Amino acid sequence: MACDSERKDEHTGAARWRLALPAGFALALFSQTALAAPQRLPSRPAQAPSFARACTILLPETQPLFTSTPTAPDKDEADDDGSDDEENDDEEDPPERGLVLPGSATCLSISGTVSAGMQRDSFRASRSGPPPPSAATSFPVNAAFRIATSHELASGLRVGTAFGFTLQSPVDGVSEPSIDEATILIGPWTFGLDASRFSFWTGDEFIFSTRVPSRTVGIIALELPLTESWAATLALEDPALGNTSSTAPVQTGRRVPDAVGRLVYAQGGWTVHGALALREIPGTPRRFGRAGILGATYESEAFGHGWSLTAQLAGAIDGAPYIGSQLDARIANRVLLASDATRGFSAVVSGRFAWTDELASNLYLSRYWLEVPLANQIRGEVRIDRFAANLVWTPVEGFKLGIENSIAWAKIALTGREIAAGLAGRQISTQVFVERSF
Repeated sequence: MACDSERKDEHTGAARWRLALPAGFALALFSQTALAAPQRLPSRPAQAPSFARACTILLPETQPLFTSTPTAPDKDEADDDGSDDEENDDEEDPPERGLVLPGSATCLSISGTVSAGMQRDSFRASRSGPPPPSAATSFPVNAAFRIATSHELASGLRVGTAFGFTLQSPVDGVSEPSIDEATILIGPWTFGLDASRFSFWTGDEFIFSTRVPSRTVGIIALELPLTESWAATLALEDPALGNTSSTAPVQTGRRVPDAVGRLVYAQGGWTVHGALALREIPGTPRRFGRAGILGATYESEAFGHGWSLTAQLAGAIDGAPYIGSQLDARIANRVLLASDATRGFSAVVSGRFAWTDELASNLYLSRYWLEVPLANQIRGEVRIDRFAANLVWTPVEGFKLGIENSIAWAKIALTGREIAAGLAGRQISTQVFVERSF
């Protein structure tokens, strides 16, 4: 019996071991699998990788105040209109391109222009003026940069900003950057530093425009599209906040900014610009200066060559800063005082002709005349005549190579005023330049 009992126990133990081994093996396998498996975190939706994408800087748009109800054109007229629209789109300047950075809804654009060259200046003084400086050769280098943004709010209102500055070649060993633009655009409103809304012809086709600061003023402007062809602008401007204050006579005691009203017509090849300005002249008694301008540009094509013609006439009474080009105003501001009474006009005729798609010529003729009645003489006078022409070769977009020649005659008759050498008389300048834009 004892032997049977012992055999039974051994049989039972062996059976238990046979059951325990698979269970232990399964437990060990489960534990190893659990340890080898990584710990899972709460799942989140997968995000696609974000990249910078191309965009276009869009200016705030305002619907015209007056719209006409178009009539339904027939098929032939629609086809003609479509072809005309395509031609107009090709002739217009391309939109400003930019990038939308990852995680942002703002379009950002960075552009600039760098120009360099050689300039030769020769002078001949007037009979009554100081001796002229000797002929000189310089190698001017200039750079202009601009940063622009465009953002559309959830309400559909578009907001834009722009900041631009220019680095000029040192003059008398001093080189300071000039701010050309620092604006915020909210719908039809513009705030900040920008070009005066009074100005029309700026001489962008000539290299001299990069040699002097632009006519920038502090501004609050309201742009009002009237129709598809007409637009009006109302602006308050302060020249003391912009680049014009660097060489203009200091005017203290002003209580109100300048007021400018502008009307522009653009249709087909025509652009017509008319503006009026009213500015306070400090002194005793106080008085107000006024200025007016009328300019027009017509662009067309003849025998397969594009051409354009621009004419401008401006007049002012006690408003000298509003007439003339940037170069003219720079000379006049160096010989005038803030309290001087002035009256005068300026006129410009400018033309452009494209010989080929890569080669073009530009020329202009201008006159600046200002009468300055002084107490100790019958009449003071500032008169400046200019002529300039250039030949520009543009083999690829964004690259220019050219030569430009200009001549200026300046007569300054202001008794008792010190006239710096080189201001009065004749100056001939020849420039060879290369320009790169990006």
